[in-house]
Amino acid sequence: APQEIAITASGHLGDRPPTIPYWADLTEEEQAASTPPYVPPPDFAYNTSAGPVPGMINVHLVPHSHDDVGWQVTVDQYFYEEVYFIYDTVSQNLDDNPDRKFIGVETGFFARWWDEATPEKRDRVQRLVDRGQLEFLNGGWCMHDEATPTFVEMTDQTTRGHQFLLKTLNTTPRGTWSIDPFGHTDTQAWLLSHDAGMPSLFWGRMDYQDREMRRNASKPAKGFEWVWQGADSFPDKVIFAGNLFGTGHGGYSTWINFDGTDEQIRDDPDLKDYNVDQYVDKFVQDAMDQYSHSVTEHQMWACGTDFQYQNADHWYTNLDKLIHYVNQNGTVNAFYSTPTEYADWAYFKQDASKKEELYQTRGPRDDQVPLADDAHDYWSGFFTSRPALKRQVRVATNLLAAARVLEILANVSSAAVFETMLEDPRPAPTVGTSWTDGLEGAVGLATHHDGMSGTERQDVTDDYSLRIAEQATIAEAGIGLAMATLAGIDDDAAAEGAAAIAQCNCNQGPATCLNASVCAATTDRDAIGLLAWNSLGAPRTEVLFVPVSSSSSESSDWSCAGADGAPLATQLVDLDDRTAGLPLLYLNKFNLSDADIAAAEADLANSADALLAVRLALPPLGLASAACERDPSPTVVGDLPRGGGAGDKKQNRAPANWRPVKPDPASDEVVVSNRFYELRVGRARRGREVRLTNLRSGKTTAVNASWGWYNSSTGGCTAYPASQDAVEPPCSVQKSGAYIFRPNSSELFETFGNDDDDYYVKNDAVTVTEGAVVTEVRVLASPWTSHVFRLYADEPFVEVEWTAGPIPIETPWFAPVAGDGAPNNWGKEVILKFDTELRTDATFATDSNGRELVDRVRDERGPT
Repeated sequence: APQEIAITASGHLGDRPPTIPYWADLTEEEQAASTPPYVPPPDFAYNTSAGPVPGMINVHLVPHSHDDVGWQVTVDQYFYEEVYFIYDTVSQNLDDNPDRKFIGVETGFFARWWDEATPEKRDRVQRLVDRGQLEFLNGGWCMHDEATPTFVEMTDQTTRGHQFLLKTLNTTPRGTWSIDPFGHTDTQAWLLSHDAGMPSLFWGRMDYQDREMRRNASKPAKGFEWVWQGADSFPDKVIFAGNLFGTGHGGYSTWINFDGTDEQIRDDPDLKDYNVDQYVDKFVQDAMDQYSHSVTEHQMWACGTDFQYQNADHWYTNLDKLIHYVNQNGTVNAFYSTPTEYADWAYFKQDASKKEELYQTRGPRDDQVPLADDAHDYWSGFFTSRPALKRQVRVATNLLAAARVLEILANVSSAAVFETMLEDPRPAPTVGTSWTDGLEGAVGLATHHDGMSGTERQDVTDDYSLRIAEQATIAEAGIGLAMATLAGIDDDAAAEGAAAIAQCNCNQGPATCLNASVCAATTDRDAIGLLAWNSLGAPRTEVLFVPVSSSSSESSDWSCAGADGAPLATQLVDLDDRTAGLPLLYLNKFNLSDADIAAAEADLANSADALLAVRLALPPLGLASAACERDPSPTVVGDLPRGGGAGDKKQNRAPANWRPVKPDPASDEVVVSNRFYELRVGRARRGREVRLTNLRSGKTTAVNASWGWYNSSTGGCTAYPASQDAVEPPCSVQKSGAYIFRPNSSELFETFGNDDDDYYVKNDAVTVTEGAVVTEVRVLASPWTSHVFRLYADEPFVEVEWTAGPIPIETPWFAPVAGDGAPNNWGKEVILKFDTELRTDATFATDSNGRELVDRVRDERGPT
């Protein structure tokens, strides 16, 4: 991943021309006639006690190691192979010299080390924390991504890490160190930094144009740091933020790197290869260079990079020497420091007028998403990479929130939950005693910026997914017990009742994946009991979709009643072939015989052929139930007002103000409506032409929906459109991939062949299923792209559900471009595009992690 590790690049000896004659370059005669510029102190006891000196260039040396909780290998592999030794050897080195310092960041790793540490090691770490030598920044379970999670995941994993540090070391972080995520949001600034007690935030990468503008600007826009107001709603919630300087263009390393054996300071003139004068000369030049792009006399050097300090002797021995000799030189001042100490000197200790003079204030429209490395390389590929893991994290977060509330309301203990488990829960670093603790930890790991972002290797993705599923199974057991208790099942029968409550969240195998319309617990049955929990503090009405087998009995109609016996609005919605076939797509056929494949497909096949749609009213923070059965005397059950109603089932009918419209099969378009909207979908061009009318205002607009794909670039040159000035080179070696979205042109290609292809002759592009609860318009754009428009009876919105994949590698609907007739194996960046007639002036809004909306203007940067 070259784009990931580019910001880890460090300086090295020899990367600057000398400004003085070097001792090693002198002849033996010249050396004999002179004195070495620097000689070791008596007993080689280096003076490292320096601190900030007013009026000098003060270099804050910050030892750190960036440790991904999963990326190239899994979190536990990284821990045992690398991170364990970091905390072991760093703590030993800090204890050897009270001036040395280090910052820890990812508490998910530290918790693993702490669990295996001896009492002596724990005592040492506590002593170092108390002395301020070991400081934790961020302190979350991981260093979370900022673009793809919501504020809930970000807050959960940050809180978890802080709780562990508070419980074990009686310390809480007071600064944010978010050096590797691929962009930074307003919510991070005001909520996860300011409100979390961490009023400073530093990162490693920022947009190249923004960075270079600031590198060469005048005050207050000068420098890579500013005052960030993250929310319009909270003008007082500002933080001191900015990009690390790196080696001049950002990055979370610096001008030096002493990890390993390549770079070592040799200061004994009696030995060969004396080079300490070269290091001092380089250090002074580097500090002067950085000072010319800074606004104060203070500068921070991030001494370290990925998984460094596994043998901390290398770094600390050389840093001790460097501090001693640089301060002996006297041109600049160097000392051990931390990011919070740097922020104190560079910003927080300045008076108000000086802060305003030195630093620009940037508002919510000046966030750091998305960012680019150059004209072609935008960090937006990870917005959609590994969407299955992104969804799993989101669903698990919601499950976790519901489980926490149910645990409290039903007073379900961990002991009671674990008694229901067939196997003991897999051990993991714990923070609390709740049965939700494991799920909190698993989701916290996956929130990592190389986790749900989708930039990790496949086996690491599998590890995140497995951890979440394992811990979600425990949470589901607790939810079952809580629901059994709240539903009124007595204590003796609670465990049995909980076991009978099936949950189809796809955590217990392919037969439990409700997101693929598969739930063995509801299929092939003539009666079903439903329990639904509302975690919100307000009442709501939802339509539940339950997979059933409508053809397994003489009757194919169903009826449902609420807890009070009143009938509920129900409807059978047929399961389309594309949805019904989803489970079969997950069969790995490698090395399987035809008989093995047939048997496996039979096991995976979805026996449901319909979804039972049930409209159910849920009380605030409460449980609702429904009893459903096949109706031997079928009667259409219509809609009910919000909250349900009483009365005879046969008298229950759809409200007079809404009827499903039956489309004319011979018409050129499908027309459906509820009392809020009318939707028109053209049958031609595979349902692309769509018009939406607001029935209350009478206003109408096109909402044309079309699938397509951009051809992924493999690196090289991309021609600019004729209308755009070529202000930057059109070439880049960057490929499109998990990190970077880079198409090789702006042309949007078709997802399949022509409209008269045999596939479309046999398959209708637009079909309709209708009823008193929901009406669906299904659009089959190609064999691997489809979407559904849904209008609910009494809801003021149109719901769109899309299904994409498997994405074909070959592109047989285009003639081969290779002379030998080889297939066009083209990478495809797939989109579903909505084209409207709304006059937006190129302005739109995106949410910041589910909190405030941020105004965006196409092809325009923020105000500063």
